[in-house]
Amino acid sequence: MKQKLLPPGLFYLLLCFSSVVFAQNPVKWGRISDKEAKMTVCSFDSSASAVVLSDYGKITIDYGVITIERHKRIKILDKKALDEADISLPYYVKDRLERIEKVEAQTISVDKTGKTVVTEVANNQVFDVEISKDWREKRFGFPLVEAGSIIEYRYRTISQNYTFLEGWLFQSDIPTLHSEMNVQIMVGDLDYRVLLQGDRLMQKYQKQGDQPVSKWVLENIPALVKEPFVANHFDYAEKVGFQLAGYKKVDPSVGGGGVEYKTLMTTWEKLAEELLLTDNYAGYLNRHGAAKDIINQLLTPADNEPTKIRKIYNHVRDGFVWNGKHRIFTEQPFSDFVKSRQGSSAEINLFLTLLLQEANLLANPALLSTRPHGKVQKSYPMLAQFNQVLANVKSDGKDLLLDATNPLRPYNLLAPEDLNWSAFLLDKKASRWLPIEQTQVSKETVFAEINLENPGKPLYNFSVRYEGYGASEARQKFRQLGEEKFITQQKTIFGDKKLLKFEQENMDNPDEYLVQKYQLEPEEAAGNQAATLYFQPVLWHQFHENPFKGTKRNLPVELDYPKNFQFVLNLRIPANYQVQEMPKPLLLSLPGNMGNFRYQITANGPQLQLATSVQMKNVFIPAEYFSHLQAFHDQIIAKYKEMIVLKKAR
Repeated sequence: MKQKLLPPGLFYLLLCFSSVVFAQNPVKWGRISDKEAKMTVCSFDSSASAVVLSDYGKITIDYGVITIERHKRIKILDKKALDEADISLPYYVKDRLERIEKVEAQTISVDKTGKTVVTEVANNQVFDVEISKDWREKRFGFPLVEAGSIIEYRYRTISQNYTFLEGWLFQSDIPTLHSEMNVQIMVGDLDYRVLLQGDRLMQKYQKQGDQPVSKWVLENIPALVKEPFVANHFDYAEKVGFQLAGYKKVDPSVGGGGVEYKTLMTTWEKLAEELLLTDNYAGYLNRHGAAKDIINQLLTPADNEPTKIRKIYNHVRDGFVWNGKHRIFTEQPFSDFVKSRQGSSAEINLFLTLLLQEANLLANPALLSTRPHGKVQKSYPMLAQFNQVLANVKSDGKDLLLDATNPLRPYNLLAPEDLNWSAFLLDKKASRWLPIEQTQVSKETVFAEINLENPGKPLYNFSVRYEGYGASEARQKFRQLGEEKFITQQKTIFGDKKLLKFEQENMDNPDEYLVQKYQLEPEEAAGNQAATLYFQPVLWHQFHENPFKGTKRNLPVELDYPKNFQFVLNLRIPANYQVQEMPKPLLLSLPGNMGNFRYQITANGPQLQLATSVQMKNVFIPAEYFSHLQAFHDQIIAKYKEMIVLKKAR
């Protein structure tokens, strides 16, 4: 896989500012240029209804205080963007670590005579709102805003959090002409590392290596817009963050001038070691007495390794209810969890890990960030990046990640939100990163037997087989709706036909594939046989509408998992009819064999056979291939609408 196909990477640099001249804000408060006043369209995004003219930030790190200043200016190009004039500025109030002060805001307009009119936001129109016990927001709106107005605001954040500084996001939901972040460290004893994310920042600043960098500037940046098929769009944002790695401390007992370097930046291995010693983990993983009784009742001496894993997993999956919370720390003592038989992902999967260990299997917990939570920055070990705990066990010498929070998933199937590239194994001896290989496929195979010997009242038999994620999702849908509503919803697939019979196999056994069988006939019998019959052969599929819409795509397409749809048809035509026309075979492939489509139909006397399949092999499709993905689905939809034409013999 080429590097450009991967999500944007990260790296860190040593900040060294001793000889760097600190930049000044090039934008003056309340002064706009003729170009800004006359702008009616964004030069690189003509569809934009607003544009950030300038976003300037400055961080000053001094003894006892960190000051973060920001000055942002936005041009409203269209009245559709008037909501850009409603501003919310969050800040962290726990332990009084942050506060926002000196908020100023104003609307700048140009009247018919060309005179600049400035309308300020009054101080009593800036509100301080409590969001939670840890967070508050400054909120305000701009007066007299219309298309053509320029709004600007500036404020100062005072922070006591030296360890991790809030990152600078160079993008917003509208395009940006100029975004700039400057850092000045007045305290020479602090050693900060810079974490860069995004293609543009990486390309521009990675090449500078160990050269001093205190200013990051990007221009003509596209909007960071939420797009379908992206779990967390901030994974692809242009962003810079700052982490304190260590500091110098005066210690007369130390040689070399009495200065000692104190390291704050831990390692992933050290993080794992410390986490396993906490009450949250040790309080569950050390309960061998309780686990021993369960294992003695659950397993037999004849059970091999895969059988042990499946039995233990099913015991936890079926016996404990997930409360819907993804957590990396437990929220209740072990005894309360066992008694209540419900808990968070941390409690369920740590309990699963305990039972696997008690069965003499090599098992350990693993940390994960779910896909909606965002991808992990491996360049620095920060526990806050995770929100999920899994169990990992060695099976046939291979790592197998388990998540027992859903009663409808087999042991070898992670939740779709767990499929986020990698997990970090917490092992006292050898903590390491585990790749999450998305090899499990969602399969749907439809076998159709259709008899048109009596065209007035044909008979349709469908057998739909679901495997992998397809089976899990089908079971979930059936459980949520119930049989009656489920059948009603399925009529959107088989149309105006009447259901004669419905059967299921393995609905209550997630370890097996699921089969649903339908027998159908038309609601009303047809009259005299027409001279020409038109028959659409692919009667059961989900490709009715292209899910990939729009003419422009900025972010890659992230699919949950590989997918495979197959439709196999045996069609018997009336004895007194002949095939006049039928669809031609077709084979399509996406670039790089990321997916393919096959359509093959043959006739043998009164019997027609059709086999068609759609495979999506890649789960990560770069934005530059979006038009190919659209065209691929358009051709599938068009092909599935094609008809077989039967002509009555004379």
